[in-house]
Amino acid sequence: MTKIMKKIISIALLSMLLTSCSILEEIMSMAALTKCEYSFHSAQDPVLSGIDVMRVQSFSDLTFLDGINIVANIKDKRLPFGITANVEVKNPGTTMAAVNFIDWIAYIDDIQITTGRISERIEIAANGGTAVVPIRIETDLFEYLKGDSPKTMLNFGLNLVDAGGQPTRISLKIKPSIKVGTTTLASPEFFTIEKQFSSGN
Repeated sequence: MTKIMKKIISIALLSMLLTSCSILEEIMSMAALTKCEYSFHSAQDPVLSGIDVMRVQSFSDLTFLDGINIVANIKDKRLPFGITANVEVKNPGTTMAAVNFIDWIAYIDDIQITTGRISERIEIAANGGTAVVPIRIETDLFEYLKGDSPKTMLNFGLNLVDAGGQPTRISLKIKPSIKVGTTTLASPEFFTIEKQFSSGN
């Protein structure tokens, strides 16, 4: 066997070894991920029909333009609502946890309102490391409030967040996945974030 051939074989074997080690690390990261703890960290940017909810404490806080915008939306059978939920992931284990995708389902009063996926690699350090994952929730409240008066619809939307800007009736379920080689391994079930958003968390 020539020296060149030996070198090629050595490089091939090394490549296979490194690939195997990489796959093993990803599998360990997935195992660590299943032991992570999930909780609501905070929320931000609540918007109802294009209006910053944080500046509206009562109907009297709405401007003339706000009113025009709301009426136009409801006339078009729309009442868009959006908020960013910041979910904290804590890794109590001794191995780094990692995730490549997070599928999520959002609920209002236990009614599913929308779903989504985050396609971004996130790593959570071992021994108590944390990461905060922002999830932007966008939905059309009109679909869930058909038959109600415009005032009732608006009041419902404004009451989805408290004075601190935190959601009061929204909850989430998430399912993380990790890519191992060319295969995507998903958690066998969704993690229910037991506690709903509350002010101060």
